[in-house]
Amino acid sequence: MIYLLAKYTLLFLLTALLGFVLGHWWSRRNFVDVSESYEELRKAKDHSGKRDWDRLWKRLDEIPAPDNRPLVERLDKIDRDIRAIPVPEKPTAVDLAPINRRLDVLDADIWGLSKHIARPAISERPVQKSSREEPRILKADLYGKRDDLKLISGVGPKLERLLNHNGVYYFWQVAEWKRSDINIIDERLETFKGRITRDNWVTQAKSLSRRSGSASMPTE
Repeated sequence: MIYLLAKYTLLFLLTALLGFVLGHWWSRRNFVDVSESYEELRKAKDHSGKRDWDRLWKRLDEIPAPDNRPLVERLDKIDRDIRAIPVPEKPTAVDLAPINRRLDVLDADIWGLSKHIARPAISERPVQKSSREEPRILKADLYGKRDDLKLISGVGPKLERLLNHNGVYYFWQVAEWKRSDINIIDERLETFKGRITRDNWVTQAKSLSRRSGSASMPTE
């Protein structure tokens, strides 16, 4: 009994060993075949890919290059037209001082004409006598270069022009104003009424009239 059991066990082991050897040989053979098949497939794919790329580059080379000559010619023409545009010269400065003085004289004449129309005619003398009812009113800056009335505190360009329209050009005119004169001029200052007294123009004008370069009061 023990002999038979040992015999069958040995036979079983021999059979298992033989099966293992055969299985290993068979799997090894199939692995080699698969590897060889994979290598052939890879080579075939590479060769096919190279043909596709060669075909693609060939088609790209057959595409004609675009003709840019019309566009370049148009750009060159635009460039020539731009260069042909003349550059404007820098304008020279124009001295408007004589024109402004002439306009001021005309403004004074127009203002004097309006006063003649509104009120009885006054003396044609440039400067009224000291017994006047109105302050000294001039038809124009007849006694030298007019003073810069803007030096009086409270007098700006617009107010200076308004004073010139009313025949006031010099510090000495403002310096000799009395209360009645101030009232008369104040009525003609439109929206600037009250500035004469509030800013004390008379005192300022007396000081400014003594400055070097200010116009002198006429003796007549």
